[in-house]
Amino acid sequence: MMEGMTRDWARLGQRLKAARAAREIPQQDLAETIGVKRGALHNIERGEFRKVTPTVIAYAREVGWAEGSIERVLDGGDPVEREISPVGNEPTEHAGESAGEREAPSDLSLLVQQSLKEGPLVDARVAEVTTSAGRLKATIVIRGEEGAPMDELLAALRKLKIDVEVDE
Repeated sequence: MMEGMTRDWARLGQRLKAARAAREIPQQDLAETIGVKRGALHNIERGEFRKVTPTVIAYAREVGWAEGSIERVLDGGDPVEREISPVGNEPTEHAGESAGEREAPSDLSLLVQQSLKEGPLVDARVAEVTTSAGRLKATIVIRGEEGAPMDELLAALRKLKIDVEVDE
């Protein structure tokens, strides 16, 4: 990190929270998994901390971030996703490739592909409906404008009557 640069702890908290929401991990479940009280995660997600602790490292690991991602986000970059490979279940890291930098499926319209790459993730879900003709899946990705406060993004979604689960 360059001297004089400030680290963006609130941004780190927002990105961790968005990654948890994208994986549909309830805050309480994550707290139990990493052995802390829910309030500790609440403080992390609100950016109310000023050092990288074992809890922050465990949080990042549980939401799929590769080693070094915390520092990247604090310094203004994007996390590197850690994935499980199909053979041997060994984690694989996509260096220099975050969710925002990956290619969207090419069968989507260009407008949708671009939209999937823009702004911070607010929430993501997969809804499934079974009909007589088979199953239908809808992928819902809600992204905000870069730099917009999360509470304003959530308020805007509520006005649209879009229910987003937020652990506070």
